[in-house]
Amino acid sequence: MIEISLAAAAIVASAIGSELTLQGSKLQTRPTRVLAVWVGGYVATTAWLLGHGHTALVAFAVFWCGAFLLWFGVRSHIESSILLRMLCLLRHGPMTDAQVVAEYASLYGESRRLAELRRGGLVVEDRDGMHVTPKGKVVLLFASKLR
Repeated sequence: MIEISLAAAAIVASAIGSELTLQGSKLQTRPTRVLAVWVGGYVATTAWLLGHGHTALVAFAVFWCGAFLLWFGVRSHIESSILLRMLCLLRHGPMTDAQVVAEYASLYGESRRLAELRRGGLVVEDRDGMHVTPKGKVVLLFASKLR
């Protein structure tokens, strides 16, 4: 029973650690840091399990990967959901269609999205325009495989 509690606590700690690591930025701009948090949690928990004589490490590895993928999927869906953001705007009171669209554009418009891409090192801008960086190409490669 203590193993289940430890695994649950380690998953919660990894999820919270990931949120702290992101520091309000988008998931696609800091995937390496988030992965490092989850790998650290896995290594620490596996070390504890090994130290206490538990040998079901393959099952634990599958469980851990599933927990990470669930967190990743939910987190990325929430941060990219236009409808969810619009619902959040409406929690302050009723708005017309035009007001919702204008408010959304002011908070989550093109300039903010481009700034996030620059901050994450996914694009650079020079006199010729915007270019995808090698890091951005890796993200695009992984994203294309998820479709």
